[in-house]
Amino acid sequence: MRSRRITILGGLILAMLTVVAGISVFVIMQRHAESILSTSLRDSLENRERLFQSNFERQVHDVATITMRPFLIQQIKKYNSGVDAEAARALLKRGIDSFLLTGYTSLVILDVNGREIARSGELIIDPDLDVPLQLAVPAALLWKDELIFNANGVFRDHGTSVGFIITQTKVTELTEMLSDVTLLGKTGELALCAPAEESTMQCFPMLLHPEPFKDLKRTINGKRLPMDYALAGEAGVLRAKDYRDETVVAAYMPLSTTGLGLVLKTDAAELFQTLSYQLRYVLLTLVALVVVGVFTLRWLVAPLLRQVVDSEQQTRKVNARLADKEARLSAIFKNVEDGIIVVNQAGAIESANPGVEAIFGYAASEMIGQDASMLLGAQTRGQVGDYLQLYLQTGKSSYIGAAREVLATRKDGTCFPMDIRITEMRMGGASMFIGMLRDITERKLSEKKILYLATHDALTNLPNRHLLQDRILQAITHAKRNEGTKVALLFIDLDGFKKVNDNYGHGVGDALLVEVAKRICSVLRSEDTTARQGGDEFIVTLPHVKQVSDVELIAKKLLTAIAAAYQIHNSQIHIGASIGIALYPDDGTDIEMLLKNSDTAMYTAKMAGRGAYRRYTPEM
Repeated sequence: MRSRRITILGGLILAMLTVVAGISVFVIMQRHAESILSTSLRDSLENRERLFQSNFERQVHDVATITMRPFLIQQIKKYNSGVDAEAARALLKRGIDSFLLTGYTSLVILDVNGREIARSGELIIDPDLDVPLQLAVPAALLWKDELIFNANGVFRDHGTSVGFIITQTKVTELTEMLSDVTLLGKTGELALCAPAEESTMQCFPMLLHPEPFKDLKRTINGKRLPMDYALAGEAGVLRAKDYRDETVVAAYMPLSTTGLGLVLKTDAAELFQTLSYQLRYVLLTLVALVVVGVFTLRWLVAPLLRQVVDSEQQTRKVNARLADKEARLSAIFKNVEDGIIVVNQAGAIESANPGVEAIFGYAASEMIGQDASMLLGAQTRGQVGDYLQLYLQTGKSSYIGAAREVLATRKDGTCFPMDIRITEMRMGGASMFIGMLRDITERKLSEKKILYLATHDALTNLPNRHLLQDRILQAITHAKRNEGTKVALLFIDLDGFKKVNDNYGHGVGDALLVEVAKRICSVLRSEDTTARQGGDEFIVTLPHVKQVSDVELIAKKLLTAIAAAYQIHNSQIHIGASIGIALYPDDGTDIEMLLKNSDTAMYTAKMAGRGAYRRYTPEM
């Protein structure tokens, strides 16, 4: 009887302790894995949001550029006045035809009463989905087999509206982004939606639902969908039901101020499939341990000597189980991709996992006992010990408990950006500090690439209009400080470029634009700036100009360089150029006026027979 009681009681205690210990280890593994997966989803969604926003801003900027074209404004005014209206209509048609080369699929110019004057391309008027956007100009995102950006602009003359333009552009890269979620598995989806009514929304096609939603509820069974949070202006990561009533892990955020929401999600069952398999093995191991423990306890009712022997055997088994648990924790420590270091109160490294070795190139034996500042850049080195001592004395430090971005140094001396988070752990009355380290070089390179794409032309790698305006402003600021110094703007438009596209195709046309850009840059100084305005137009900024004759000499060199024959794809091609010149401060005191006057001068050169340059005069 006593033996049975001891066996039952001991078995229950052993089962409870084993289950609690095993589940605790599994929970730690699961939470850390979920944290890594959630961070990955959030970072991926933020990159996509930046690409969407950058694309929309570029589209709005391009429409604004069209509406400021003096030539188009002059022709619309002629048409409105009734003087030679048909000729003006024909010129407007030719003008907007050229914009089809820059990526637009359709453009329509309207007069002030909304009547059509000229059209180029096929305008989509019955899309499967039409979602208005909250941007600087009236705009909407359409769906007709792919995403189409629709934007409207207003032509103004001295503040008065003289006409309107409707533009449509296929945003193929954004369409591809909606289905490019293969890294998330078979159930991964990127959702792009906008509010419809108070409790519904309309969504563009997704990977698992290739048709658009026009009236999708924002809740399911009384629970908010992840997209409902994004449309409410919130951002985060959660586990919830999606529109299919499936449990998913979703990262959500608003698409800036456009009124749209973005959700990147995948089914929780697929995302945590590996953890589920691990849980199965953990449970089997726990059952086995409990069975072994119960049979071991039976020997406690044996004679005293047997009890002593059994006690020694039991001690060995307990030690084996502890070693097994330690091995599991050690496996977690070693297999985490992020770097983990343990630092004592003096700032010395006591342990480092393989993630730290992979990041910095040191072996763990080279780091243990060394000051943790050996891993940091020169600017941060020496501060770690001071911060730890300040925290130990006052309990305050900007390093403890908060993520920081610092410059780190590898063993070979190369520096790289690192994200670091330090937390405190108490052991035996002493403080230990755990550092979570992550190499963010790839993230920084992605941010740099996005910034470069936002300021440079994708075809020629020349600065775009945004960067050009910044360079012009710098040149004007320098000229203001240096009396007698001028700034020259040269507006270059290629002659005969449309025929090249018509005769040889757009591939040859693009290659020709790249060669023209190289020739222009070869003529100029390193301090000069060449930018692609769009289509076959380029703008050159010449700072530190002393003599007007110097500008004219450069214009002649540019005409000569551009007019030389081109050998592209086994074809010899000849084109020319027309150049308009405007000087600061003689022909304008701000960027807008200089661009406008150089554009006007260019058209004067083109009408004078092409292959020439003209400087702006008020009579133009």
